[in-house]
Amino acid sequence: MGMTYELTEVQDILVVSIKGNPGVDDIKHILDRIRNESGYSHSARLWDFQESSFNFSQNEVLDIASYASTGDIRPAKVAMLVKEDLSFGVSRVYEVFRNTDLTETNVFRDKTEALAWLRA
Repeated sequence: MGMTYELTEVQDILVVSIKGNPGVDDIKHILDRIRNESGYSHSARLWDFQESSFNFSQNEVLDIASYASTGDIRPAKVAMLVKEDLSFGVSRVYEVFRNTDLTETNVFRDKTEALAWLRA
């Protein structure tokens, strides 16, 4: 199955909605687009994977986290919204790799909770 995505803004939160099965290069492409189009001006970002599934290896998760970290220039919060158990577990591994002095990452199953955390 292919992958599609959409970038929207909800009250100063950048929402990345992904449908389908993204690969590592797909995620990197989205990160590049966000950097080029918004300059990472959003300090709060929600990656919505509720209509998606993925099963990245630990090395792939580390690769994505390292790639994402290269764009860190100011403090930010990143929420990952997932539905499937496997995606939740992989996202928790990403959370460990991705949390830095500049970026705080958290994984959620509930959109309301994710948005509340991003706004706090």
